[in-house]
Amino acid sequence: MLVKPQDDAGPADLIIAAMTDLAGALGRLNDLIAQHLGIAQTDLLCLHVLNRAGASTAGTLGARLGRTTGAVTHMIDRLEKAGYVRRKPDPRDRRRVLVEASAPALERIAAFYTGMDARCRRSVAAFSDDQLAAIHGFLRDGYESAAEECDHLIREGQRRPGRD
Repeated sequence: MLVKPQDDAGPADLIIAAMTDLAGALGRLNDLIAQHLGIAQTDLLCLHVLNRAGASTAGTLGARLGRTTGAVTHMIDRLEKAGYVRRKPDPRDRRRVLVEASAPALERIAAFYTGMDARCRRSVAAFSDDQLAAIHGFLRDGYESAAEECDHLIREGQRRPGRD
């Protein structure tokens, strides 16, 4: 929802508006962190993906980030030169190369989120286990919906006339 909720908005409208606000604030936070680190916001997103998923191929990163293989290769080159990632042979298939985030880089990035992490933990301490389970389910569904929408936009973009 990109419109301001009406004064008589129901709880669902208020939650969706709050999610939009949260997405904007997190985007701004990530942009500021990327600036402090001297990397692009997409580079930071790549490091988040590597932190959560572990070592990945360039193709897998491209699919998760919605970027071309060429763009991902340039991003990996930049991040490797800056010491954020390293390339290593895939132990299961020596023909493939995996990209892995460096532990010191992930620790440096995590330090930027320490304050927010602490505030969020204080916030969730007020909820019961059942409420937390419901919130977690809602957030997972929201994540899956956003990922599905990204996939949809990528597919639609590939169908647009004039695209290579």
